Amino acid sequence: MQLGVALSKGRGGVAASLLTATCTLLGSAPHVAMAEEEPKLWEFDTALLYYSESDGRVRDASGSVMVRRNLRGGGLVSFGLTIDSLTGASPSGALRTSGAQTFTSPSGNALYTTPAGDIPLDPSFLDTRIALTANWRMKPSRWSTFEVGASASSEYDYVHLGANARYAHDFSQRNRTISIGLSVALDSIDPEGGAPIPLAAMLPPGDLSNRLGTDDKTVIDVLVGYSHVFGRRTVGQFNYSFTRSSGYLNDPYKIVSVLDADTGDLVLGEGGFGTYLFESRPDSRTQHGLYAEVRHARSGGDIVGGSYRFVTDDWGIRSHTLDARYRWFVDQGWYLQPHLRYYTQSAADFYALYLADNESVPIHASADYRLAEFDAFTYGAKIGFRPGGSGDEWSLRLEYYTQSGVSPPARGPGLPAGDDLIPSVDALIVQAGYSF
Repeated sequence: MQLGVALSKGRGGVAASLLTATCTLLGSAPHVAMAEEEPKLWEFDTALLYYSESDGRVRDASGSVMVRRNLRGGGLVSFGLTIDSLTGASPSGALRTSGAQTFTSPSGNALYTTPAGDIPLDPSFLDTRIALTANWRMKPSRWSTFEVGASASSEYDYVHLGANARYAHDFSQRNRTISIGLSVALDSIDPEGGAPIPLAAMLPPGDLSNRLGTDDKTVIDVLVGYSHVFGRRTVGQFNYSFTRSSGYLNDPYKIVSVLDADTGDLVLGEGGFGTYLFESRPDSRTQHGLYAEVRHARSGGDIVGGSYRFVTDDWGIRSHTLDARYRWFVDQGWYLQPHLRYYTQSAADFYALYLADNESVPIHASADYRLAEFDAFTYGAKIGFRPGGSGDEWSLRLEYYTQSGVSPPARGPGLPAGDDLIPSVDALIVQAGYSF
């Protein structure tokens, strides 16, 4: 029932994690409904999304459609399709230096060069992802719902299969609801050129002795939720989430520079190029999250909402997210919804801008800027139109995302430091939607 087909050469491991990080920061929060509407027999949600980072980096153009069929007795079946096309260049993790740098391509069969002073970017970032979802919601009783679903996606180097289930029960005339959900994902990673051996040195083109074959990972998520109607116009949602990931958790395309501890220059490696080691992350990760959201409908009909999320894990990352939205109903079915989000996280315990040649090689090390300490802001607005009485909705969302990292202290008198060594991110997000 679930099939995915890769359409072009890609970098799916990077693409999938990048999209996941982006969606997390830009905002898929649990939805709290302000009022129930009589459902139509068939419902359709469609969207086009364009995401573009500055300096010719990652660009994503995607289209999605969700089809829902409402069943008798409150049941529902839904099917979703998303197609993503990613292009551009992604930071490799290598340190910016005063001289040009030459790297072996991900395939292990070619070279590419980064000019002096530039952030090293892998220019072969290209992928198409197809993702499918299916869900079935049942009503075992008047006060409860049970939902099961499945998902699948395929990219050039990444295949995902997943299943999920959720149970919810209403109390106090549906003024209170408790829910519990479980999802399991089985992912297969087949990087271009093979998965590199953790902390193995990058070798000249044609030498693949530092590569392994395919690998896989398993992700289990548990979500416990509680929603509460505080009055005619105010509702709240409170969640606890648990995530356990195990298996191959490295990004196979990320590397770490090795510097001379006295001069701060790159240590020369085989072939006269710099020495770069492939990153190494732990093979398991446990995350705990707390989420709270409140929405209030004002007397004039406008809706104001805010949320807070805290996530901690055994990699040492602690993150906080604050999100605020205000839906202003202008006139004749039009609304404007400003949006502001702030995200901050600490660095992973094993995050390192670089490694020094006078130190023992650690068990785990990564220079991936997504594991660094950083702050991020998202701000923008959504405009929507609901023609009177039709139930349809047109919308356009325009947002800007900016992220800046915080550099760890220099690890020696001759070694570099500075926030400008961590790649920053500036991105434009445009999304158009139509629901009917």
